[in-house]
Amino acid sequence: MLGLWKTFRARRAAAAAIVPLVDGTRRRLGAIPDSTWHDPYVIGFLGMLITTIATRTAGSLRTADLAAVQAGAWSDITGKSGDVFGEETSFLSAAHDNAFISGCRDAETLCHALYVASEHSEQQLGAGADSTIAPEHGEIRSALWSRYFDAHLSQPPTAGEI
Repeated sequence: MLGLWKTFRARRAAAAAIVPLVDGTRRRLGAIPDSTWHDPYVIGFLGMLITTIATRTAGSLRTADLAAVQAGAWSDITGKSGDVFGEETSFLSAAHDNAFISGCRDAETLCHALYVASEHSEQQLGAGADSTIAPEHGEIRSALWSRYFDAHLSQPPTAGEI
């Protein structure tokens, strides 16, 4: 029963953190093409973000539970099948796809930068303060998200993607 609760909390936390960022991209850039959700970079980027948020929220998860969190959060965020996401993630990971790996690395960089920004805000506000009340925190998160996600969507497709 504890595993089910942890899985539910982790999925909800990942979707709650990422959906507003994706919605911000839609406001800035317009509609996000369906092909985006099959892009190896995007799969790696969002997959790593989901995983990082999930494990920070719920602690360690069994492999099957983490896979359920990833598939469910992917579906919540994109409106696309979580099963297809799982298959594509497995394939891209096994193939050592460069774009997929780059997306994973950028997600790790984003998470680290957000952690540093949060720590900085907490130091400015005082120990124990809720860093989410710092007005610049949301702006920093949005700017960092745009740097990785929006910028990737704005790039022209490479020869291999056409």
